[in-house]
Order: sequence, then structure tokens, then C-alpha cells
Amino acid sequence: MSAGPLRSRLALFVTVVLLTVAAVTAAGVVTDQGQTAKPTVDQPHFQPNATAVDELDQSGEIEFSSTGSKTVLIDVAHGNGVSEADLQPVVSALTAAGHTVTYHEGAGQFADSPDAALRSDLQDADAFIVAEPTQRYTAGEADAVTEFADAGGRVMFAAGPSGGDVSTAVGDLLGDASGAEPGQGEFAAVTSPLGIAYDTGSLYDMNSVGSNYRTIDVTSASETALTDGVDRVVLDSPTAVVSDGETLLTTSETAEHEESRHSGEFGVAVRSDNAVAVGDTGFMSSETATIADNEVFIGNLLEFLVGGEKTPGEPSVPDGATGGQGAAGGQTGTGQTDGTMITP
Repeated sequence: MSAGPLRSRLALFVTVVLLTVAAVTAAGVVTDQGQTAKPTVDQPHFQPNATAVDELDQSGEIEFSSTGSKTVLIDVAHGNGVSEADLQPVVSALTAAGHTVTYHEGAGQFADSPDAALRSDLQDADAFIVAEPTQRYTAGEADAVTEFADAGGRVMFAAGPSGGDVSTAVGDLLGDASGAEPGQGEFAAVTSPLGIAYDTGSLYDMNSVGSNYRTIDVTSASETALTDGVDRVVLDSPTAVVSDGETLLTTSETAEHEESRHSGEFGVAVRSDNAVAVGDTGFMSSETATIADNEVFIGNLLEFLVGGEKTPGEPSVPDGATGGQGAAGGQTGTGQTDGTMITP
């Protein structure tokens, strides 16, 4: 090979090498100077700030005003699905204020007449709490609770979604609350005569400020003693509640019904004369009783319960009924209960 072609090939090779080195160097300079554009993501749900949630204030304690000493009866005779922890803050607050907490455990010596046993226990009580019953109230028991409320006794119902046998759908709730016959379910049998009805499905809110979309932020719907000082209450998968009286707490417009997919504002706490109802029990538990304004709302509920004046001797016990176990587990000035479950 002659010197001419060899020099040409060598020159071409050197040129290629120099161009390659120059390209790599230039790329490094651009990268070092930060001139390379980064990809952007327009979808807000992929942005880190979009997943941040507000921290819930967990400071505070349950306080309420009351005079004298009242007796609050808690139902545990209907397979009530609540643990000691679910109601311990309530029991502790009541007993710390000098009130007595007792439990209705069942028929006792009124073995053939559960309604007589309940009437006997209610005679000695000023307020009655019913939470998450899984066994149906008899017509006689429902009548006893109604007579108790009519005589000035205060009643509080608390329950979450039942899964299907408490009342009809949201659209029929007002009809049930205004005059449906007892016997539609474990809870409806005792709530309907007092003008209160529970839905069956749970509520959720994709815009919830809580830890997940089932932890719902609800707000006051009216200015009453029961909502005094309440700006925000946190409930866990509550169910809708309506009454022929007033709505106390509602969800936001972005809440949705799990079964019907209907969205809008739902009532989750109501009052009808001497009875109140909340579509959740978890808000009273040790873990959540002091979240947001939960403790304020609980305090208002307890003040309502011990603020009535019941006619002595009501409801009456049927003629011929004998014996009587009486309410068990009375506590005054202590927040402790026996065992780990309220259900006997």
C-alpha cells in the first residue's frame, strides 16, 4: 500500500476519534450545568404534596357539667359488639363526675320475661346507652325503652353499618323514622318508636382529611347544646342516621354511600326529643376519643344523658312479674370495669 492512501485512512480514524471525544465532553458539560430538562408529571395524585394529610389533634379530655348523681345503664344483653375499650372513656368520664354506671345483663330472675327485666333495670336508671346490638329487641323491650324516654329518661344509640338488617335504604329512612312498626331489625325495633332510623351501608370520603378515605371528617349541622364547641368530629366508616327531630352532625358533600354510590351530605348524628343517635361507636374508644373535637362532642352527649329528670318508678314492671336481677356492675368514682369485654 502506498503512503498516500495510508495517510488518508489514518487521518479519517483520528477525525472520528476526535469527534467522539468532543461529543462525550459536550454531553458531560451540559449535564454538569443542569441544562438537561427533567420530565414533569401533571397528574396531582402523583405529586408528593397531594398525599399529605392534616395531623389530627389528640390532646384534650372529656369534660361536661352536671349536678347531683345520676345512674347510667348500659345494655350488654343483646350481643352488643363493643369491647371495654370502646366505652371506657365514657365510663371513666361519668364515674369521675360522680355518676353511677350499671349494666343490663339480661333476664336474670325474669327468665321468662326479658322486657320485665329491662323495665326493672330502667326503673333505677336515669339514662340508657345502647351500642351495637346484634340480637333483636322484643316488642316488650322496645316498649319499655319508649316508656322510659317518654318519662324523661335519656337514651343514646350508637352503631355503625349493620350489613343489612337494621332499616331500609337511605331514601326510605325518613319514612321509617316517622312511623314504621318495630321489627325491621335488631336496632330498628328499638329506635323506630323513638323517631330514629339507621341506614345499613357505610359512608366514605375520598377527600377525607383523616388517615384514609373511611375516616370521615364531619361537622356540626345545627347550633345546639349537643354541638356547642364542636367544629370537627372524626368518625370511622359511619352509617347514615335520620330522625324526626334535628340533625347534629353531617358529612361533607363529597361523602359517598358505599352501597348506592350516592354522594352528598349525610346525617351521622341526630336527636329526637329524649333520644340521640350516632352512626358510629369507634369515636368513643380510647384510641379516638380525644381526636379533633371528639371529646367535646362526647362531653356534650354525656351532659345530655345526665341532664334529664325522669319520673320515678318508670317504666312500670308488669303485674305478676317476680324476682329481678337488677342492673349489674355498678361503678361510682372509678373508670375500671371487670373483664375485657362489656358483653357478659
